Amino acid sequence: MYELRADNPKIAAELDDVIKLFFSDGDGAPETIIQTCTCGTIMRVNISLDARNYVFEKIAENREGEACNREYKRFNKRCLYDALSDYTGVKLPWGSLTGVRPTKLAYELVKEGGHISEAVRKLQEVYRVEKNKAELIGEILRAQRGIYTESEELYNLYVHIPFCVSRCKYCSFVTEVPKGKNSMVEPYVEALLEEIKQTKAALKSSGKKVLSVYIGGGTPTALDAAQLRRVLEAANCGDAEYTCEAGRPDTVDDEKLRSMADCGVTRVCVNPQTLCDETLKRVGRSHDSAAFYEAFRAARKYPFIINTDLIAGLEGETAGIFENTIDKIAGLAPENITVHTLSRKNGAELRFRKYDNGTEVESMVSMAREKLEALGYIPYYVYRQKRMLGNLENTGYCKPGTQCVNNITTMEECVGVAACGAGAIGKRIFASENRIERFANVRDVRLYLEQFDDRLDKKLKFLL
Repeated sequence: MYELRADNPKIAAELDDVIKLFFSDGDGAPETIIQTCTCGTIMRVNISLDARNYVFEKIAENREGEACNREYKRFNKRCLYDALSDYTGVKLPWGSLTGVRPTKLAYELVKEGGHISEAVRKLQEVYRVEKNKAELIGEILRAQRGIYTESEELYNLYVHIPFCVSRCKYCSFVTEVPKGKNSMVEPYVEALLEEIKQTKAALKSSGKKVLSVYIGGGTPTALDAAQLRRVLEAANCGDAEYTCEAGRPDTVDDEKLRSMADCGVTRVCVNPQTLCDETLKRVGRSHDSAAFYEAFRAARKYPFIINTDLIAGLEGETAGIFENTIDKIAGLAPENITVHTLSRKNGAELRFRKYDNGTEVESMVSMAREKLEALGYIPYYVYRQKRMLGNLENTGYCKPGTQCVNNITTMEECVGVAACGAGAIGKRIFASENRIERFANVRDVRLYLEQFDDRLDKKLKFLL
């Protein structure tokens, strides 16, 4: 393990995030990392990595206020990245960036420089982002034109279903597996319907407009057909884009799909993660590839825009196995394909298991991008998570004109989120102040039910 000594404790946590890009478990890191910074007309950062010393300087562009604080933090992170890159001989695809939303930074750079190409240049020069990743961000900003909007009057309605038929070994989401007579599914649905009703009423009374609706989880289709229909009817917001996850193919049938269509759903997610049956067993999925094909064909009977999620870097998968999955999914021609990189998350079984596909995962992600773009898909949103194999990213691809409004506006945090259900997190956007406030529902289903009235009252006050 290492000891970090930073003269400014306010940025120590973010400096620690940079260190973990190189040494995720602390193994191989310098025993002592000392970083100091002096400010004035010249910003000077001194870094000591055991016996190696580094000095970095730049002319300060901002001398006061939030812009100065932001420049100070970013320069310190970049300097530490440069020092650690020299120390290890390693360059990382996203450079010194540690946040989950690199496109948010790109939008800030566009505002400063006035053009996407300038933002792409700064990502490479200032933040050490690799050329292909910086250009990916440029493509995404272009794909978001006409959809990205900063508004305090618009909201996405998110509804969380915290139930799954089984728990995948890579999963850390707020989910429960219903247990027979002790199942809390029906009481949860009843409470959720009330929360949705009052949340929609609060938005309407305050003059807010719902831009999109997203039913996620967990697995919404883990509900029975009648329960799912009730939730879908309650969440419908007229002409808003409407997405429902049907992520586990073994929970999808024609009755549930018909309910989605009847209740105004416009987009569904049918997610195989991989089409290798051995991998599906290994990671705890309770279906095989045949079940995915059956669910996909069933969804194709309806006028949905279909998304499929895939994961690069699953245990035991080679680049060849992942390429086979990409080829077969592309052959089905879903409107959207999301390529995730495996993240070793806290709370997931795989977080604590000793294996690493990082040596091949970068080629998997690059191959997927090359093949999908050759077929006419365009990247339209990206986000990152901590402990991702290869320090890579998750990218959503789509056929032009089928971008998901919810994915763009939620990931970019440019409109508010009215969130319903256990573990759901609501957001209020103060665009003029560059500020976001959050309100989280309790994660545990039993506590959600026990504290329902009090928490709902607090949430409605937060929204209003």
